[in-house]
Amino acid sequence: MTAFSGLPAREGPLTMGQANMVRCVRTDPPEHMNYRVVRDLPPGASVEDAVRRLVGRHESLRTTFHGDVQRVHGSGVIAVGAEADHTARFDLENELPLRVGVSGGQVTLVTTHSAADAAGLAVLLADWDDIVVGKPLDPVTAPQPVDVALAETSPAGRKRAEAALRYWDGALSRVPRSTLTVSVDDTGHEWRLPRLRVRSAGAARALARISARTGVSGSAAVLAAYAALAGLRGGLPLTAVLSISANRFRPDLRSYVGPLAQDALVPVPVSASFEEVLAGVRGAALGAYQNSRFDADALIKIMERVQRDRGVFFARDLVFNDMSGAGRTGRPATTGDEVRAVWLPEATLPCRTALWVHRLHGELDLTLWADPRVLPREDTLLLGEGIAKTLIAAGDGNVCDISEISGIQPIGRDDSWVFADGQWVSLPEVTRLVTDACGIPASVGEDLICRVETPLTPAELHTECLRLLPSRMAAITPRHYVVSGAEGSGR
Repeated sequence: MTAFSGLPAREGPLTMGQANMVRCVRTDPPEHMNYRVVRDLPPGASVEDAVRRLVGRHESLRTTFHGDVQRVHGSGVIAVGAEADHTARFDLENELPLRVGVSGGQVTLVTTHSAADAAGLAVLLADWDDIVVGKPLDPVTAPQPVDVALAETSPAGRKRAEAALRYWDGALSRVPRSTLTVSVDDTGHEWRLPRLRVRSAGAARALARISARTGVSGSAAVLAAYAALAGLRGGLPLTAVLSISANRFRPDLRSYVGPLAQDALVPVPVSASFEEVLAGVRGAALGAYQNSRFDADALIKIMERVQRDRGVFFARDLVFNDMSGAGRTGRPATTGDEVRAVWLPEATLPCRTALWVHRLHGELDLTLWADPRVLPREDTLLLGEGIAKTLIAAGDGNVCDISEISGIQPIGRDDSWVFADGQWVSLPEVTRLVTDACGIPASVGEDLICRVETPLTPAELHTECLRLLPSRMAAITPRHYVVSGAEGSGR
């Protein structure tokens, strides 16, 4: 154990990022929410002194959470021992969010998402590396989490948060609830996903030309290729990407240590021409990122209302995470326009597909995670390599047909599928949903009108269908219920 004392103690409301991450840390598996980093320990370095200096610089490392209040401790104890367990959930009320293990000339640092996001972790690690070698540190200029919380609860901060919620309300009302829709049941699914690493120096060079020509950033161009190819496979005119926004647009927040990253919802119009997709994604990405700081509790209420009104459950189909700012460096593994892909071991991630961007300059370096029930390995390969190939073809402004370049074709669908409310729906899956909801056979037609004899009212039946939806990818609720045995009919 390492004790510290004499530091400023304060408290305040939670930031929006903290409130979101505190909920996740308390409910999600610890291995998803905890960071574990191993560093070599220079000879003669004092771990205890380094820990004291680190927690003295960053209030998030000595903060506990109590309801709607964050409490910054001026004194306390950090767990330092032979090991630092990253598989045990942090007790956010009674445990400071840092564990340190020292063994064999190495130090293991474990913290959690309520203390820092990926960008904040990079700041912590940079400070640690300087501290253990005795390098002087510049004063902290970024605000501390309590300062950010006070800014968010100011009139201007509340106005920005309300605008973000209005944006999400409008976007959720029009985007499809799923892109890569197939008939799968998620009950008991462990979400262990194959991963494909894709690398191409030629694609990185093409990104620079695309950005110079169109004004679309390299990150947004990769997102556009991902969305366009996934939308092509899904057979949709519009798709949506959940992009992890660092929310560090202001210079004073770039070295902030605390959770700022939240989802940005980017609607992307799909076209066979990648130039048309690029033209649409610039404004879409800008609007999404500008509205990616929000009250998560308020957003959940909006999402629940929209899901009830539309009769859908929104899946995390396409997740985009650009980590290139703190990503891999060194010499590129590729030089020409070739695209190299290699399979990595499976890992756990609860989403259909996710694209992680490790590097944009010198070499495009991506990892594509894909649920094989939705995107088999051969199709994952087409999608992963297709992103790089599409960017290379678009580098000089040539009109490129993404299907021809990638080899991706729309999912084959028979007459049991209907297109409704901007998304593909399986009629057998809707029928099964209603049958399971009321406990007796139901009939659902191509117009998605349900006819069933049940004592449940239409409202009660709709509620029960909504309850069963989350594990059923290919279903939505009926558009209308005609119920015999209960009073009335309707939605």
